[in-house]
Amino acid sequence: MKRVILMVLVWLFVVNVFGFVALNRFNLSPDTAYTWIRPENFPVPTSSGLVDMHNRWDSYWYLDIVHNGYYLKTDNTLANVVFFPLYPALIWIVGTVLAGNFVLAGWLLSMAFLVASCAYLYRFVKEFHPEIDPELPIVLMLIFPTAFFFNAIYTESIFLFLTIATFYYAFRKNFLIAGGVAFLGALTHSNGVFLALPILWKIVEANGWQNMLSPKTWGRLLPVFFAPIGSFLFLGYDYVKFGDPLLFFKIQRNWGRAFTINWEHFSFFSHPSITNMYIDIFLAIFIITAVIIVWRKLCPLYAIFMSTTLIAAFTSGTLMSVGRYSLVMFPLFILLAGVKNKTLQAGWMLASTLFLALDIILFVNNYWAG
Repeated sequence: MKRVILMVLVWLFVVNVFGFVALNRFNLSPDTAYTWIRPENFPVPTSSGLVDMHNRWDSYWYLDIVHNGYYLKTDNTLANVVFFPLYPALIWIVGTVLAGNFVLAGWLLSMAFLVASCAYLYRFVKEFHPEIDPELPIVLMLIFPTAFFFNAIYTESIFLFLTIATFYYAFRKNFLIAGGVAFLGALTHSNGVFLALPILWKIVEANGWQNMLSPKTWGRLLPVFFAPIGSFLFLGYDYVKFGDPLLFFKIQRNWGRAFTINWEHFSFFSHPSITNMYIDIFLAIFIITAVIIVWRKLCPLYAIFMSTTLIAAFTSGTLMSVGRYSLVMFPLFILLAGVKNKTLQAGWMLASTLFLALDIILFVNNYWAG
């Protein structure tokens, strides 16, 4: 476990030094890949500091919740009501201790939850996949093309931790703990409701399908409902404050889930939105293929859970952010760690690392990175 923690700390040092250099070395104009990228929606940062470079894109909205709470704009378009409350609540708590430095608080929380995520992934793989080196999935996760989001003021780290912890306790048949963790996951991310799946799967597996048909055993299903309760609590809050329990879904449609192209400068290889589209298509095909292989080689439960994340990404109307959403698909990294062909595995690791470097350069310079 000490090696795992050291590995994460080294990773954090390397990617942050690289990001800091990339931020201060370039002198780039604002991103023009998508028409919805406007300064009034996503302010262009003026600071080149180490801490503030983690405050990009959705980070502004989490910090907006910290400072102003949930509210609707007069035009009822982009609004912070689509972001779930647990992460900004933790930022407020830690930031208050840090004398109001909420950016630093968000960064520290993301790093802390990344360390915790890797510790739980190590324990999970060692206990339930003993045939795999438990450190290798962690390495593959940390070099995934969008892994820098673990280190940004985003929910990726905390949601990954809550996802792995839910699976870990469900697999150990500690269903009440798993349900409590899933409840927190549902307060963190819209996909948190799907954390009910591993709990349901393992409860039924432990008791047998036929036994679960008896009303006498239905009480054992109580932990399954913790995650949906968390999601409904957030939707209920929207109803109480704004009078609309479906407000989340309505506002979500207004977020940048489409792009237009300036056809005068169109090129299949050079236009930034087209390049982003190619990367998203590649990652989507890669992950869909992985889901199929996971179903056959590892566990149908893993594949079903990964599919829910994919469906949530695809139903947004675009492939944008599919690489970032995939970060919580920890079975993907278990699958990659089990690849027998070391040449193929090494090739992926090289390509993945290069794309991670590209993603860091984009993110810190306020370019769309997923």
